[in-house]
Amino acid sequence: MTTQQRRALFIKTLEEVPIFMVQGSVGERIKRNFTHRNPPKPLGLSGLYYTEDGHRGLDAAFHDYTGIAQKYDVPMMLHPYCKVIDREIIKGAYYEDRNITADNFNHCRSIVDGYPSIREKIFIGTTLGFSGDPYLPETGLPEEEAYAFHSRTAKVLDLLEHDHARTGLTPTLPEAAGAARALSETTIPYFVSFLVRKDGKLLDGTWLHDAIAYIDSKTEKWPPLFYQVNCVHPRNMIKCLDQTPNRTELVRTRFRGLEANGSDLSPEELDNAAAIYSSPAEDWADDMMRLYRDYGLKILGGCCGTDHSHMEQLAMRVRAVYDIEQAYTDVISDTNPQ
Repeated sequence: MTTQQRRALFIKTLEEVPIFMVQGSVGERIKRNFTHRNPPKPLGLSGLYYTEDGHRGLDAAFHDYTGIAQKYDVPMMLHPYCKVIDREIIKGAYYEDRNITADNFNHCRSIVDGYPSIREKIFIGTTLGFSGDPYLPETGLPEEEAYAFHSRTAKVLDLLEHDHARTGLTPTLPEAAGAARALSETTIPYFVSFLVRKDGKLLDGTWLHDAIAYIDSKTEKWPPLFYQVNCVHPRNMIKCLDQTPNRTELVRTRFRGLEANGSDLSPEELDNAAAIYSSPAEDWADDMMRLYRDYGLKILGGCCGTDHSHMEQLAMRVRAVYDIEQAYTDVISDTNPQ
């Protein structure tokens, strides 16, 4: 299957399935269980591939999430890291002449290929990370600078084999809009992921509704497939969506996903927390399914503070939705034989 065929299949799957799962935590989970430190610059998370502990952590995380997808037979998105960097910055390093983004993608692809019964339902994308500190919105770029900054990565991704791309942990509208515009000039399917507070706004004070409306207006030729949030607890996401300015048809139809934090602390509290606290996996998964049932979200996954138990509990509930839909289809088929 060609890259373009895989990308078309990703869009088709997104349209047809009741729920599309996304991986749980990767980088934070590796720091917690393998490296016990922040990944060093200049590569950051994308450099985990080139370290012994980081590589083992990536192996463990991607094997784990792919195994869950196979066990419950549900489609899932995986997001290996990417990095497009000036070669002068990494001159003399082991990876000086390596395609860092391709190395991370191919590593993930090689793991998924080992699960033949599910590999056609696992879609591998990547994330255009925020340029600054996502918990400090003032460190973000103005829209035009963000467009130039992210265009370089977007053009590289368009030539590689990724099934999709997304912006990630984006707390400001200008940078989200610049990144979306960059991706809209490629052929790669993409979506926009914000960081919000439970008050209904991005960290820069923009209402979620207004952010969606603005980006849609700036990407009319190739708009995002949908919008989502990552690194926010499902209960805080519910409060965000319940704010009156966000109770709109636009949000109901265009906002479709959450990669949820395990903790219901605020973004600022999480950034300064000395330890990771997570809701019990069963409670967290129940809250996630409420977003599907009551708010129409169909893209569900995990972020910081989530691990195997959270994702398995979520997959069990997603599988139940699939089974109910299949049973209903079977009844209709039996009632109306050809």
